[in-house]
Amino acid sequence: MNRADRRRQGASRKTGDQSVRAWLDQGRVHQQAGRLTEAEDAYRHALELSPHDAESCHLLGLVTYRLNRLAESLRYLHAAVERQPSLPVYWFNLGVVSQKAGRSPDAVSAYEKAIALNPRYPDAYGNLGNVLREIGDLPGAVNAYERALKLNPSHADTHNNLGVAKKEQGHTRDAVVCYRRALELRPTHAEALNNLGLALMEIGTLHDAIGCFQQALSILPGYQLARYNLGMAWSWAGDDSKACECLEKVARARHDHRSLPADTAIYRSRIKHDAEQAQFLFEQGKLDEKYRPYAQSLRRLQERLESDSRPGNRLMIEPNELIAIAPSFNRILNCEPPPRIGHGALNPLLDVIAVEAQYHATRPEVTYIDNLLTQPALDALRRFCWEATIWKKDYENGYSGAFLGDGFASPLLFQIADELRQKFPRIFSGHRMTQAWAFKHDSTRRGLNIHADAAAVNVNFWITSDEANLDPATGGLVVYDKEAPLEWNFKEYNSDRNKPKILAWLKEVGAQAIKIPYRANRAVVFNSDLFHETDDLSFKDDYLSRRINITLLYGYRSKS
Repeated sequence: MNRADRRRQGASRKTGDQSVRAWLDQGRVHQQAGRLTEAEDAYRHALELSPHDAESCHLLGLVTYRLNRLAESLRYLHAAVERQPSLPVYWFNLGVVSQKAGRSPDAVSAYEKAIALNPRYPDAYGNLGNVLREIGDLPGAVNAYERALKLNPSHADTHNNLGVAKKEQGHTRDAVVCYRRALELRPTHAEALNNLGLALMEIGTLHDAIGCFQQALSILPGYQLARYNLGMAWSWAGDDSKACECLEKVARARHDHRSLPADTAIYRSRIKHDAEQAQFLFEQGKLDEKYRPYAQSLRRLQERLESDSRPGNRLMIEPNELIAIAPSFNRILNCEPPPRIGHGALNPLLDVIAVEAQYHATRPEVTYIDNLLTQPALDALRRFCWEATIWKKDYENGYSGAFLGDGFASPLLFQIADELRQKFPRIFSGHRMTQAWAFKHDSTRRGLNIHADAAAVNVNFWITSDEANLDPATGGLVVYDKEAPLEWNFKEYNSDRNKPKILAWLKEVGAQAIKIPYRANRAVVFNSDLFHETDDLSFKDDYLSRRINITLLYGYRSKS
């Protein structure tokens, strides 16, 4: 090639490079203005002109991430680091998208690569801390946050995240220091205020905790997590009215909507329950006649689904059917929380000394209490569970749940929780109720899979009449006499997906099953670290015979 040819080739390459840069600059302008489709088109033009250009791949990865096309984004970002592996920001963004896509090991590797290329990269350390905390590596997360703060000590979010990791390690007072430092740097940091409130509740500074939640809500009035926690704090303070008011607002914000996304999936078991409940409520005069078409739509859909041969409990249905049954999913049509019971909700004849002795005689701790509630308390809970349209959490096994933030909170429930704590001090040791829920079971399906709960003490009691149970030897709870390993995180010991791992571990350690048969008004009280599952069910298949269990969790899981 002579000199003139080389000059022409160089000029052509320069022109091509300029065209690529022009398309990339145009794409950046569109992206900054939020015109993501136009930005993507510009980046694609640049990549067509220069198929091996790393920055075109990188920017396509970012814009497809913004468009929530994560698999495509990952392909472009992997191409970017292959073409230009020495740029830390490419690895950092690959980590961000990998983390968002649930590929935690890939995210860790990408952040570590970014840090290796640039040891003074505080954002990479901070994000590495986040993903390590998500996968349960709390020491690694703390180390990453602390290294980020050495590089950027004025970053409020990192102080807050360090506090979260410290609290999850059980170092609650250290967490308080972290949250306060975050708030010194950013007084309007609503998440840090919420987290500080939770930590103060745990160490017993209830008045200050309430103030934190209220301040967080003054900054972000729609911050429902802070409102939920404020409700729990008021329940600890003994103010049923304020507690229920907060938790009802959370439930209404969560469930009172007028439309459903077209891709909403429904559960056969949920349609069956809601159809039965609607019929019951009309019979009791608890639903306005304007909801009659809704109830009829539920019944028609139930009948159609009974003949639908598609496998599984969870299905997609036609948009017109979805619209017709929207109140099942989006409205709390009836909810009248039961008040406190005069003269007490717990049976006054309970043998406290015997119950506490039995609980502590077993290692790990487990016992049961028969005739837990007075008849008025039991009747009130049954009516509430039958009548309240709060059963919004569905599970593949066919049961539906209602939590405190779904409308299940009531003065009676808080009364039962308080009386248990006061009546059995050697069991609850000052622990407060931290969570509560109820599950209604479909009699033709199975119950809860094996799991443990994040608490100190678990109280699980049953309220459906004994006449509904067709097999008195079953229908209750199976508790295994081995505690979940301390190094396991919540997702490991409380996930249906982890059932094979849990069963393999129980077999390895020689765990024995303690089977407690179903009885109405029986409570099983046990160390919440113990793995447990619903026993085989055989109940009558009608609405009032559905097995209903109520769970109260007390305190926090031990970290040591």
